[in-house]
Amino acid sequence: MGLDVVSLLRELNFRIDEGTRERSWLLRSPENAIFLVAVVPSVERVSARTMRNFIAPKGSPVRPLFAGLTATDGVLEQARAGQVDVLTEHPLQLILKGTVFTPEAFEQAAPVQRKSSRRVAWGRWAVERCLLLADTPMRQSEIAGYVGVSQQMVSRVCKNLGSLVTNTIDGVEAQEPVKLLERWTATYPGAGGQQFGWYSLDPVVKQTLNAVEEARLLDLHPLVSGDVAADRLMPWKLPTRGLIYVDSPIDLSGRGFVAAPLEEATLITCIPDDPTIWRLSEIGAFPIYEDLDLADAALVYWDVLNSNDVDSREAAGQLAALIATTLSL
Repeated sequence: MGLDVVSLLRELNFRIDEGTRERSWLLRSPENAIFLVAVVPSVERVSARTMRNFIAPKGSPVRPLFAGLTATDGVLEQARAGQVDVLTEHPLQLILKGTVFTPEAFEQAAPVQRKSSRRVAWGRWAVERCLLLADTPMRQSEIAGYVGVSQQMVSRVCKNLGSLVTNTIDGVEAQEPVKLLERWTATYPGAGGQQFGWYSLDPVVKQTLNAVEEARLLDLHPLVSGDVAADRLMPWKLPTRGLIYVDSPIDLSGRGFVAAPLEEATLITCIPDDPTIWRLSEIGAFPIYEDLDLADAALVYWDVLNSNDVDSREAAGQLAALIATTLSL
């Protein structure tokens, strides 16, 4: 069967690197522990028979990782005793050398204030963000496809949201968008990552367009957020600083910029930790422009709300009203 092992491991916030031996994976846990495994072709139910049928390469020191939708009680008992390594989707758990990794254990052990991309629940927040942006009901499989997580995770997030969402014959939709936006905003730590400050004497919108053009030439997938994006989505305040998400560093010195400290910068480029930044930019009935690509409205809202301008909160309020109105159409 075709179990998406990679997505399940990432949902558990494991980093996956190629191992030192053929067909082996080097797994790095949220706590930075390292495990070298060889993933066995997945089955519907991992059992004693599964392990008996597995023939390990002669002399290999790499532990096999048995993956399946479920596993028998006997196999799970062996795994907890450290005798075998097992990954199951129902329930989602990974047992390596006797240590059990689950989403619940991870969220308890990793406060949202931590900055590492392996220590925050990007998938969960992106599911909530997707529900905030969608102007029509979405099926859980569709949400999972956009966000890049398992359908099981989408189901779990929707269940935890309770009355804030509702299931219809056409899919899931936000029932109380204002409260859902407040909930998401209160827990989401921002995109994180590396920020680089730039200074220019040009108007902020022109600076942003120049930087976007350069980033497009270098195929860095620029997404505009912050003031300039807010001005396009819901004009309210004069942009005072540009913010662009890119997927690699960019040198803007050839475009009339000079490097500057973040507190003095008129434009900031950011390589985000949040891997979902680019996944949701086309969801919802929001404007599309040829000269720049905007980050999704929920992310723009968060960035504006958390900026330091005196009118940021009012501008964010306009964006919140736009999101709520779009959902009610």
